Amino acid sequence: MTFFALKIDKAVRKLLGFHHRSPDSRPQSAASGVAAEGEPPAVPRIVPVVLEARPGAPEAPAVRIFLGTEPAQHRAERIFFYSLERVRDPLRRYEVYRMTGLPGFDRKGWRTNFTNFRFAIPDLAGRQGRAIYTDVDQIFTADPAELFDQSMGEHGYLALLPEDTAVMLIDCERMIRCWTYAKACREPKKALCAEAAAEPGRWGALDPLWHARDFEFRPGETKLLHYTALHLQPWRPTPEQYSYQIHPLAEHFLSLEQAADREGYEIYTATSPSPGFAAGCEQAARLPAEPAADLLRQAHALGAGQAALVGAWSAADEPSLPRWSLEQFGRDDLPVQDAMIANGLERLPVEDLPWLLDRLFRLGRQWVFVKAELGAEGSMIGSLDGWRTLVRRVALRYPDRCWQLDCRDRRGRTQRFRADFAQRSGDGRELPRVWVLLGARAGDNAQLTDIAEALGWPCEIKRADASGFALSPPWPDLVLSAGRHTAVVARQIQRQSQGHARLVVLGRPRASLDRFDRVVTTPQYGLPLRGNVVDLPAPFIGEHPLDEATLDAWRQRFAHLPRPWIALLVGGDTIPYRLDERTATALGREAGAAARSRGGSLLVSTSPRTSASASDALLAAIDAPLWSYRFGSSDDNPYRALLALADAFVVTGESVSMLTEACMTGRPVAVFPLPLQRHRKARLQHALERRLGVIERVAGSRGVPRQQNRLGRLYDEVVAAGWVKRERCVEQVHLALGVAPLPEGLDHPPGLSPALLAASRERALQAIREVVQAERPVS
Repeated sequence: MTFFALKIDKAVRKLLGFHHRSPDSRPQSAASGVAAEGEPPAVPRIVPVVLEARPGAPEAPAVRIFLGTEPAQHRAERIFFYSLERVRDPLRRYEVYRMTGLPGFDRKGWRTNFTNFRFAIPDLAGRQGRAIYTDVDQIFTADPAELFDQSMGEHGYLALLPEDTAVMLIDCERMIRCWTYAKACREPKKALCAEAAAEPGRWGALDPLWHARDFEFRPGETKLLHYTALHLQPWRPTPEQYSYQIHPLAEHFLSLEQAADREGYEIYTATSPSPGFAAGCEQAARLPAEPAADLLRQAHALGAGQAALVGAWSAADEPSLPRWSLEQFGRDDLPVQDAMIANGLERLPVEDLPWLLDRLFRLGRQWVFVKAELGAEGSMIGSLDGWRTLVRRVALRYPDRCWQLDCRDRRGRTQRFRADFAQRSGDGRELPRVWVLLGARAGDNAQLTDIAEALGWPCEIKRADASGFALSPPWPDLVLSAGRHTAVVARQIQRQSQGHARLVVLGRPRASLDRFDRVVTTPQYGLPLRGNVVDLPAPFIGEHPLDEATLDAWRQRFAHLPRPWIALLVGGDTIPYRLDERTATALGREAGAAARSRGGSLLVSTSPRTSASASDALLAAIDAPLWSYRFGSSDDNPYRALLALADAFVVTGESVSMLTEACMTGRPVAVFPLPLQRHRKARLQHALERRLGVIERVAGSRGVPRQQNRLGRLYDEVVAAGWVKRERCVEQVHLALGVAPLPEGLDHPPGLSPALLAASRERALQAIREVVQAERPVS
């Protein structure tokens, strides 16, 4: 191999992260709990997280759940617990045993850092009773007590398949014959599964509703959702190993996380810290004491008068200052200060950091300063982004507080970030100024104006496609744009404002993603997820209700038609989808048959993209009671009235905006997919992507996505740089919305409820507000 080729190979391997090895993936030594050769390892005792039954509840066996987890999955673990809290029976006791970092295991070849822990459950559970096993990348949508109590017959364990053990119900007494702690430590997963399945009847089939893997999810039916594809996990646990992409079902996780953030939910609290909290405090107490003079000077310069120190600080720094160890900081009687200054938090278990940070913000009425060391031995959060994300999440509950984060790496270099919007905005709360750049696409413009209205900040509308458009100060704090052309103008504004203007772009900017502060995108564009990318299941669309008098007038116009009224919302040609006469005829026939079978009628509305020939073919094919509107005619446009009055909807699949608005009603929605018509260049690109394996989204009969390969990650980098535009795939939005084709879609509401769509819009607004309000690098 040439020197040049070696350089390229090394660069590609670095890009793809093959040099990385997570801390828990190292083979463990005898000092870390591996028994001497020939000696069986001791079975550790795990202290469970207990969800108590309501006082006075009837006696019932505790629901025992053993959870395979690791520190990198702390976001997923928190939402696993939160999902359990939302669906559990309050009259029942639940015990959740967190299996993380168990001693004695050789983890070589494991896909996760808890792969074999599940086979140690019979020993960990005392060799008696039942236990549920789940991976951490799952959420409950029904009470697991229902699974725990179900009949097992003579089976030793229930799972989807003998070798598919990511969700199990285990009879610990029977399974101890083949699954022990010692075997789990030394034998591979395949051998342990094979041994369990060797005895006829030992394995029993688990109801698939208790283990829906990715696209197997069925709204209203599924009882546990498992995010199996590691590069699609919405919480993005290991960005150094994967290039994350949008999971069409991400909103089911993200909306739970949003609710948990709003409620301040944490697994552990100050009154009930994690089992490792005391050991973490001892480790932090052994750190060399550091001087706090620099941070104290900053606190005073930033307007904080009275300050307190938390953690390992030198006693020479103003001895009269209040100071507490990390262990003391769990007390309830600590006084409020102007500023709280904390050090050594990286030594604590990651599950304790949220409640401790929350206490810092509660006690620091003006400022919170956090100093953390990255990459330290025993550090629970090893990345700068991890710290920023965690502090930002807690700070959201305290919008009137300012904070600063100092992260020092192994080389002694410190990166400092400061969030001082509350102070900069002053007592008068001066609001940010917004420019909205409108372009040629009506759908994009509608999203931009809806977002600007929802933000509630002073706003100016600019026609970026107008010939006389001029760029001149005073510059805005925030620029909203959509798509390629207005994004170019937005970047000009940022340059001319010398970086003052912050940029938010919707959709696909066709430029390097790192040139924008936020990219708010949806699944059809296939953009890889980066730290500044916000993924929504569908476009941001505001609600625009009609007044009651207008609605009543439309009711009178439709009154002669039998119900149910089924609104047929028709789009048209948009690359790579086509609505020709043949397709329009098929749509008319299928929609008419669906209306007739239900004894109802069709209310048809076309759009600017519907050709005259397609409209003629559509209406001619309908054999059912009918009311129709052709876009551009002299009649009033009924679109808003149809959204308000129709009992159900049929929408052509290429229009994600119309589909989203129909789904926002919460009534049944059927999608009519339009056929693809690719030009030669698109066909070649599609063939290349398929050859590289980057569009093979699903494998196997059960709909499980393929894991990302090396070329897939490299290809994502090319897409993120803006060098390649991936083909629009609206079918991904159909999955996200949970809509089905005719006639099935008319029998039930969409899988993504109006409440989840509203949650996604609020998440987008919060991410956009952060662009102006969040932390900035400080030199």
